[in-house]
Amino acid sequence: MNSFAHPKTVLVATLVLGLLGSLRAADATGRWKSEFETPLGPTKYTYELKADGDKLTGKAIRERNGETNTTEIKEGKIKGDEISFVEQVKFQDSDVRIEYSGKLSGDEMKLARQVGDFGTTDIVAKREKEAAPAPAVAVAGKWQSEFDSQVGHQKYLYEFKLDGDKLTGKATRNVEDQTTTNNITGKVTGSDISFTEPLKLEDQEIEIDYSGKIAGDEMKLTRKVGDFATTEIVAKRVKETPAK
Repeated sequence: MNSFAHPKTVLVATLVLGLLGSLRAADATGRWKSEFETPLGPTKYTYELKADGDKLTGKAIRERNGETNTTEIKEGKIKGDEISFVEQVKFQDSDVRIEYSGKLSGDEMKLARQVGDFGTTDIVAKREKEAAPAPAVAVAGKWQSEFDSQVGHQKYLYEFKLDGDKLTGKATRNVEDQTTTNNITGKVTGSDISFTEPLKLEDQEIEIDYSGKIAGDEMKLTRKVGDFATTEIVAKRVKETPAK
């Protein structure tokens, strides 16, 4: 029995695979920017696109003369590197249909933009590169803070642990020689920090929300106690003494 495929069969299979590859939808998901002139003045666009198979959805954000408008993208399609979609806008109490069609190549789209029966403009939209998230700064360890509040002078010791951008630990609070300790949870993104401390106050469960920035061995935080008060505080890193 011959185990080799017939040459014609191989040829047909190759052509089919090539055709399927050419029809595979290009990667359109992401944010795309475009600027161009129109009879109404310079116009900036941000297209936020999401592809699902050959179906395209998203929104178009238009900036012109200091005004920003957002419209839903409709009738979006992708076939191979060909892309088309429609934006319906309101102009002087009329609904105007704007049709886009063109080709996508890598991080660039070349589109014909037809505004109703008024005219067609050739535009270029370029993919906006997503910035890599900033690494979390060093926050693990102990931090101290003292400040005055409506309930008196408060001393805090925050003990933080960091796992990726997830922040855990505990807050030890001293007011008029009474000490309480509560678990805290939060996150750190770059130099931005936020966390929550649950607190029991006169039989009430309230949350204390902290948010702010870390710079070296100092944190500047906004401390919001439920709906009662907001205080700006500073926490400083406790220097660990090396063991002898």
